[in-house]
Amino acid sequence: MKEDSTVKISLVFTAAICAAAVACGTAAAQTAPASPVPASAAPSPAASAAPSTPPPLGPTYLANDPCTTMLAIVTRPTVSNSVCTVRQGHVLLETGFQSTSYDGGPTVVTVPQATLRFGTDLKELEFFVVPPSYQRASGSGPTKEGVTDSAFGVKYLIGASPKMSYGVQTSFSIPTGTSGFSAGNFVQYYALNGSLALGPVFSLGGVAATSLTSSGGTTNASFIPSLVLSASLPPAISVYGEIAQFSHANGPATPTRTQYIAGVSYDPATKVQLDLEYGFSPTAATGKYHYIGFGVSLYH
Repeated sequence: MKEDSTVKISLVFTAAICAAAVACGTAAAQTAPASPVPASAAPSPAASAAPSTPPPLGPTYLANDPCTTMLAIVTRPTVSNSVCTVRQGHVLLETGFQSTSYDGGPTVVTVPQATLRFGTDLKELEFFVVPPSYQRASGSGPTKEGVTDSAFGVKYLIGASPKMSYGVQTSFSIPTGTSGFSAGNFVQYYALNGSLALGPVFSLGGVAATSLTSSGGTTNASFIPSLVLSASLPPAISVYGEIAQFSHANGPATPTRTQYIAGVSYDPATKVQLDLEYGFSPTAATGKYHYIGFGVSLYH
């Protein structure tokens, strides 16, 4: 009964925050993966502008600012974080669906994978909130349902040019999830994000991150490097492939997990992005899995 109540409370909490984001945008007049699902901090690669560049999403911060399109700002669904931050006075809602199948194990569905990102008065700084997601594990033993932990954090754009941009990000996960779906402890995340334009079409993005989980007086540190190659195509399409690793993936002294992802993002409108992706991990020592996901991001 306690877990059922927690699920209901968390889902209401998620819906309320998403509704608040839409209200905020209107009022402003356009202002290592957690078990049992692989972390996909949802980031979309910071891509160079396509030849048919749409109108900027907000104020530009420098000449030839590379951070003015949805393809550059949205951060889901890759492990690599976008370098670009949400513009001052604006809010971005990223949300999606993911179905993960483990070899010899369950299939886990996760929704809504929401992240709310807010531009601040300090133009290079954004604040973001990650509400709990609902998860359902089935196909291997009894079906289990629960909600994941919540988190909050900040991202800062240190420097940007048409060719290169870089910044930092930190977040803190709170163990508000239900048993079996929560990390069970506070999780700290620190990342250095970077992006390099290789030309008018191709770009490289990546992250060097560390995740720290404390339990029983000990701290498990997981190093999470990732690299994503993306191609920006007209009118507003990004095709990308990524490789990421998670050291000590299942706890202290456990093996490193490797994960691959390929996907496509498309902006049907200036302030709307759709994404579709497929990912897998071939690392038997940490549990093989594959997943498919899709999402939508809305900017106000």
